[in-house]
Amino acid sequence: MYSVHMKSLSATEARRNWFRLLDEIVAGEVVVIERGGSLVELRRREARRAPKVVTDYSGIVRVADLDEADRWHWEWQAPGQALEPRSDGK
Repeated sequence: MYSVHMKSLSATEARRNWFRLLDEIVAGEVVVIERGGSLVELRRREARRAPKVVTDYSGIVRVADLDEADRWHWEWQAPGQALEPRSDGK
């Protein structure tokens, strides 16, 4: 069995202490406010993370036929020089 402690108060009390309540909710407290026989539960919700951005590399590598990407070969000669495509398939 497990029990969760919740702070309960009336709408009038919540209005008087609104900013203190917000601070408590941010800290993890669950608050229940009663108004006219209805109960409203306030709790912190974790922020949704932005979806991971997938970088578009299509402007970096320019080739005639992307369908032949599995046959591409690159060669690097020395520091400071760029990779050079090899068309001989070696």
